[in-house]
Amino acid sequence: MTATGDAKPKAALVLPGGGARGAFQVGVLKAIAELSRRGSPNPFAVISGTSAGAINSVVLATKARRFRVAVAELERVWGNFRCHDVYRTDNLTMLKSSLHWLVAIVFGGLLVGTPKSLLDNSPLRALLSRNIRFPRIQQALDDGFLDAVTVTAAGYASARSTSFFQAAENHMSWARTRRIGMRTELHLDHLMASIAVPMIFPPVRIGGEYFGDGAMRQATPLSPAIHLGADRILVVGVRDETADSPPTPERPQARPSFAHIAGYM
Repeated sequence: MTATGDAKPKAALVLPGGGARGAFQVGVLKAIAELSRRGSPNPFAVISGTSAGAINSVVLATKARRFRVAVAELERVWGNFRCHDVYRTDNLTMLKSSLHWLVAIVFGGLLVGTPKSLLDNSPLRALLSRNIRFPRIQQALDDGFLDAVTVTAAGYASARSTSFFQAAENHMSWARTRRIGMRTELHLDHLMASIAVPMIFPPVRIGGEYFGDGAMRQATPLSPAIHLGADRILVVGVRDETADSPPTPERPQARPSFAHIAGYM
């Protein structure tokens, strides 16, 4: 069996953000898996993910020994996702959150502290904690089935796109304008930070800084893969590439909803 870290050229898989549309990436991965030999390992030396794509990236990295098994696991997880798996949906929690925001806005934060977020995503943290074994990333690296995996998040204080990566020993951290690569041992907080949609989910503190959704500041999504030595990159995007038509008098534009604005971010 050939390890990906020794293969030439070095291929990378880049999985950008896209919210629930991250499930579409699994469809592409399933097609790739069906083309591969049964029992074959992960075909990508570098796996880079942002936001929802970070979940897919980390799962692939933890199961790099058997690519089809990894994709099947992703298919199972996304196929069973429900709202209550992502955030608390009980009436009491939603009522308390609404009242907290209302009082904070009306009284300027004098009576109650500033709310951390609109929704409590502790169910998602619990779900990921149960299903992802982060120590397996290092095992995949040691066994040669993976060369590097990155999870990108946006730093609120530094306004930088930070790509946290776990990789073979020959890879070093990097720094460019408004973006850095930080070598580390990936854990659940990195993943929760990358998927922390602004205002909707609470920011996550890593080290001395709070981080949020990695898609916010990621102007160069291919950069982490390139820095980690990739010379061939497969990007599985999830955005609608249909050509936009300009607004016309016959098509008045409605005021965007809060959900629309959050989705745009």
